[in-house]
Amino acid sequence: MTEPTLLVVDPNPATLRRAEEAFAGMDLRVQHARDAQEAEARVEGVNLVLVLASASLPRGNGYDLARSLRSRSPSTSVFLMTGGFEVYNRSRAEECGVAGHLAKPFTVSAVRDAVLAVTGPLDAARAPVPAPPVAVPHTPAPPPVAPPPVSAERVATFLPRDYKDVPVVAVDASVVGPALERAVMEVLPEVVEAVLRNALGTSPAFRSLVSVAVEEAVRAQLPAIASRVVEDRLALLESTIPSDR
Repeated sequence: MTEPTLLVVDPNPATLRRAEEAFAGMDLRVQHARDAQEAEARVEGVNLVLVLASASLPRGNGYDLARSLRSRSPSTSVFLMTGGFEVYNRSRAEECGVAGHLAKPFTVSAVRDAVLAVTGPLDAARAPVPAPPVAVPHTPAPPPVAPPPVSAERVATFLPRDYKDVPVVAVDASVVGPALERAVMEVLPEVVEAVLRNALGTSPAFRSLVSVAVEEAVRAQLPAIASRVVEDRLALLESTIPSDR
C-alpha cells in the first residue's frame, strides 16, 4: 500500500504550512494543490486519507472537488475551509460527502483536534502489527525521576533578588512569539468575525471599508493590550514577593 497522503488544496502557502505543522510527526505524506484541477491530477494512484480544501478555489470549488474525490475514494475524509466573508453551505457540503468544516485562520491545535475528532488516527494504516505479549518476570518499577527544569535561557534570564537595579533581561522571541500567536489566534478570529458579520449584506465596496477599519482597529489596540498584560502580570508577581527581600 502506498503511503497515506494528506492533500491541501488552497492557493495560499500559509495554509499548507499550518497543515504541515498540525500533522507533523504522523506517518503522512503532505501534498499541495493550488486549485481544483491541480488537485484532481495529484490524486492519481495516491492513498488519499485526508483532504483540506478551500470552499472557493481557482478553476473549480471545494464542494465539487469533494464529490469527485469521494466518488473515487469513498474512505477519504474531506474538510472544507472558509474564511473572510465566505459562507459555508452546510447542506451542499453534506450532499457532497464533506466530513467537516474549518474556519480560517485556524491554529495548529484547532485544525488537528477538529480533524482527528472525526477521522480518528490518520496513520493507523501504516502502524505495525503488535507482536503477541511475552510474559516477563515482574520487577519493581524504578522511582520516578523528576523532569529537568526548563532552561532559563529558553525563555528569559532568571531575575536576581535585586532585579529592580539590573538591566532588562533578554527574552527568546522564537519561543515567546509562537506561544503568543497561538493565544491570540484562539480568540481574535471570533471577535473579528462578530464585528464583520453585520457587513455581509452590504455592497462589496462597503465590506472592504469595514474590513480595513477592523484591521486598523486591531493593529491599534494590540500594543496597548500587550503593555497592559505585561504591567498587570508584573504587578501580580511583585505582590507575591515577601516585603523583607
